[in-house]
Amino acid sequence: MTWNEPDPARRFMWAIQALALDATEQLQLFPEFAEPTDELELDQAQTQAAFLESSQSLLSAEQLQAIADLDAQLDAMAGPENAALWSDEALEAAPEWQRVRALAAALLRQMGWPLEAPPRDRAIYVGPISE
Repeated sequence: MTWNEPDPARRFMWAIQALALDATEQLQLFPEFAEPTDELELDQAQTQAAFLESSQSLLSAEQLQAIADLDAQLDAMAGPENAALWSDEALEAAPEWQRVRALAAALLRQMGWPLEAPPRDRAIYVGPISE
């Protein structure tokens, strides 16, 4: 995936907006060949690192805590013992993903960012090579 936006704050906002959406909307954000759960987590991790590098000193304790809470929830879902959480079915039904959505929405509120779908053209995905 390649981002169509150079601003780290905007990219992070879009990643968090995607995490806050309901599962049906989340599944529609990505091309058919992509793994939505993986993409959601990777988008968050990559954009968070760049955002914090550029903006951490400007954030309040509450904003930093909201970021940490979401990050901790995603970290708790990692690892081979949680492989079942990384499917489309889990995205739709697992309480862990409901918690991610709630934490993402709380982070959007803390940041003063809108709870809305990110733009569909926010990134470019390269699909499998056809033979």
